[in-house]
Amino acid sequence: MAATRLDWIETDADPGRVAVLTLDLPGKSANLLSSAMLDEIERRLDEVDAAEGVAGLIFASAKPGVFIAGADLTEFAAGLDHPKDQIIATSRRGQTLLGRLASCDYVTVAAIDGVCVGGGLELAVWCDRRVVTDSPKTQLGFPEVKLGLMPGWGGTARTPRMIGLSNAIELVTGGESVSGVEAYKLGLADDIVKWDVGSGKSEVPSETASNLPLPTSHLPLIAAAVRMIEAEQASGGWRRDRERWSAAIPQSETELAFLGATAAAVIQQKTKGHYPAPMAALEVMLEASQQTLDEACQTEAAGFAPLFGSPVNRALLNVFFLTDRAKKSGPSAEGDKQKVASPRRKSGEVALAGVVGAGIMGQGIAAANLKRGVRVLLADNRPDALAAGIEGVVREASFDKATRGVSADLAIERAAMIGARPETGGLAGADVVIEAVVENADVKRQIFAEIEPHLQDDAILASNTSTIPITTLAEGLERPENFAGLHFFNPVRKMPLVEVIRGAKTSDDTIERLVAYSKKLGKTPVVVNDGPGFLVNRLLMPYMNEAALMVSEGVPIKTIDRAAKDFGMPMGPLELHDVVGLDTCLHAGRVLHAALGDRIEQAPIVAQLVEADRLGQKNGKGFYDWAPGKGGKPPKGTPSEEVLRIGDCGMRNAATNPQSEFSNPQSTIDRLLFPMLLEATRALDEGIVSDPRDVDLALILGIGFPPHRGGLFFWADTVGAAEIAQRLEPLQSFGKRFEPTEMLLKKVDGETAFYS
Repeated sequence: MAATRLDWIETDADPGRVAVLTLDLPGKSANLLSSAMLDEIERRLDEVDAAEGVAGLIFASAKPGVFIAGADLTEFAAGLDHPKDQIIATSRRGQTLLGRLASCDYVTVAAIDGVCVGGGLELAVWCDRRVVTDSPKTQLGFPEVKLGLMPGWGGTARTPRMIGLSNAIELVTGGESVSGVEAYKLGLADDIVKWDVGSGKSEVPSETASNLPLPTSHLPLIAAAVRMIEAEQASGGWRRDRERWSAAIPQSETELAFLGATAAAVIQQKTKGHYPAPMAALEVMLEASQQTLDEACQTEAAGFAPLFGSPVNRALLNVFFLTDRAKKSGPSAEGDKQKVASPRRKSGEVALAGVVGAGIMGQGIAAANLKRGVRVLLADNRPDALAAGIEGVVREASFDKATRGVSADLAIERAAMIGARPETGGLAGADVVIEAVVENADVKRQIFAEIEPHLQDDAILASNTSTIPITTLAEGLERPENFAGLHFFNPVRKMPLVEVIRGAKTSDDTIERLVAYSKKLGKTPVVVNDGPGFLVNRLLMPYMNEAALMVSEGVPIKTIDRAAKDFGMPMGPLELHDVVGLDTCLHAGRVLHAALGDRIEQAPIVAQLVEADRLGQKNGKGFYDWAPGKGGKPPKGTPSEEVLRIGDCGMRNAATNPQSEFSNPQSTIDRLLFPMLLEATRALDEGIVSDPRDVDLALILGIGFPPHRGGLFFWADTVGAAEIAQRLEPLQSFGKRFEPTEMLLKKVDGETAFYS
């Protein structure tokens, strides 16, 4: 079945025919530039070139909200091991094909509504002109650096000649998209069309155009594109631009040097040296700016090849596929838990949510609902807390990123969507009720006993607990099949992960509804079976606890945290203690120690610091001494000398330390990550989750495990099971937490990877 269609419109231009090439990849919600799609585009260009009287060619999309969503990454993944010369040839083939759009004997226009990124934007910038809509879905960008790559089909060569080198460098090396309005201001778009939010109806160019295989909302784009072709044929401006854009960019050596130094500093600050693609793209664009367009394309292809198939590229592609898998998949982690059928099919998606607890977590959960159009009832038996909570929810839900402040219009709209309930009995009409109160099983069970009798038979009751087993909390409920865990991470507005936790009696239907509900809130759900710490906290605690044990042994705080950050963690594990709160960490550690025994060897220093009222950022002193940030900046921490005195830490140096933590950062990383990895293998064996990919996605989204490592198990595969087992041998004297698990040893014996 064809992925493109070619139609013709008669115009007043001379010559008078305009071709409309509509892209519509069969069976897909988005157009992707696969090799088959490129072949078909090439055949269509041959047809148009062979036709007579052609004034212009318009590229359009039949997909609502999507122009072209980039290249087909499954094909990229299949070619990761291709030799360098083949990668260069593939890049040059794309440049040559798309370059035809800037050399044919008629005007080419991209009519863009919706997502236009990666290879899609490269196609668009090879066109003579671009028309966009002001729809909020219209986004143009080069996200390749987020995959460890850079544009390879002419994007780095063509774009600077159109919008200026500085603007293009920011667009390419930053990887962020711009709106249609922003693209128009940049000069990346040449015309902007009003998008009718209500009906999508607007000016229809002609009866012929109205018969095009396009959504009604796209027809004004075609009209604008036709007018542009007519005007360009009359003025000849497109030919002059082609000639200008084929030459080098006028720029002095001084200007280039200053731009390069400034951009490099920004890139280094953002990437911390972990992501090579932005710097590689910068170097290519600076060099190519002083070359002809064809030479610039050759430079781009040569710069693209070393990035393709690199370790970072492979890791980031894995993260992309993990995320895509989560978007498309339904509930999982069935394990060996009992499945109890729900009494009847549930009523559908959530329209009204109840949130119990007006603290930080409750406010975050309530605001996430309002942002996605779900009405909320916020309950708390403390009048002052409830009033402050309602205010906080509306403020957060009405924040406007563009103005970096509260939008008055949004505040009015969203304030009408939330109701205050001083008693839990007022939640009777909610489709789902989420409890977010103090981490105490008795308090939570009392709340559930109060709420459940008032709920509809098909309503879901959920707990935001981070440590208490769901099966335990379900004891005493009349409808335990309607009860599950729904663990959001703090801060809710920033953290994309939600753990959907299946208790022993939770029904499949409840899990399915909570997965759909989480996605509606814009979150990524990972379904896990019940167990101590569930998944993320169970794996995080060994990592954090090992860092505290190392401090007790005398390893400097800065040494530990620097090693973790150099590995790519967003912050060190000791800084993380302070951010979470040492009292909270102490409680979580005790819960997991009781459940997992010696695998969680509690670090005495955490209890000692809590006893000394060093609780972390919340009171300005923990492992670090925290000074308030100036000018709205976050607080600044300095490793505390007091910690060494309180913990009676025996300082050791590199000569006496058998693990050489001071001189060998790899030893520090091994001590921090191997307990996490081994516990992850146990979680898999126990059926907490069923696939290593669930672990990797949860840790990337939940704790910021470095994406350029691809995930915990993906990283372990790059190291190799045999190498890990060998590096564990000298660490086993520290305790059971470093003993190889049966799963790891099987990988060693079978010479297999965690990712099959």
